[in-house]
Amino acid sequence: MSVFISYSTKDSEFVSRLSTELVKKRIHVWLDKWEMQPGDSLIDKIQSALTESSYLLVVLSKNSIDSEWCKKELNAGLMRELDEKKVIVIPILLDDCKIPLLLKEKVYADFRKDFDEGLKSLLRPLSKFFSEHMGRTSNKEIITDYAINWGIKDDLYHMTIDLINWMVNDKKSILLQLEIVGCKNATARFWTQVESGMNWLMKESIISMMYMNKDFRDLNILVKGDEVYNYHVKTKDIKMDITFDVKFRAILMGEDNGNDVLINFVDFIDMLDSSRKEREAKYGKS
Repeated sequence: MSVFISYSTKDSEFVSRLSTELVKKRIHVWLDKWEMQPGDSLIDKIQSALTESSYLLVVLSKNSIDSEWCKKELNAGLMRELDEKKVIVIPILLDDCKIPLLLKEKVYADFRKDFDEGLKSLLRPLSKFFSEHMGRTSNKEIITDYAINWGIKDDLYHMTIDLINWMVNDKKSILLQLEIVGCKNATARFWTQVESGMNWLMKESIISMMYMNKDFRDLNILVKGDEVYNYHVKTKDIKMDITFDVKFRAILMGEDNGNDVLINFVDFIDMLDSSRKEREAKYGKS
């Protein structure tokens, strides 16, 4: 997912700050001064970016409303909305100015008083594209929802993965929970990543590690209707001298038809790693 920012060059300082915050969220930003190279066709490059971007962020200010070029970019975004019948243009209000007529019915991200509050409101419509914490996959028979959270707990790196497998035809579901705790070396490495603005990197590394680990790929989890499944394993990255404790917990929910369910853990790992690879393709390798 990428966003195109339409703005007046007189508002470059604000736009640079905004772009930096969006990039931290791993959102690709198309910004003319970042993308244009000597010799590029200005019209061709901008036209391509306007066509391919998921959203057009329009910075509204006293400077931009008088810019003929900004008006053309806005019109292009509004035409896409009509053609594709979905929201493309998101207004960003930088200061008190005359709102273009065709934008008056839209809710805008208000940056006039507080940058952080404005950013928070802007991220709401973009969240489904950059969420590192939750997702869904589905087919005709199974819907899988998952949530991933991480941080520091009891002075150690702590990560949880919660997955719910909804089996539509069987009218039941499986709750699978993983609790992953890193050693002191893993925790120290995580803090280094946080200081570099990459607090998600440890999470991606763990998913990749499980994907490549034969023991995880071969793990079969038999969940019985009247029992809670528990399993505990340690895994180590010898090269980095990092160890993780991994605890599994699984239970059946829904209608009890007396049948046990066997989970091939590799199916979940493949799903999570596929999402990781999609993010890598968009934002570059971790």
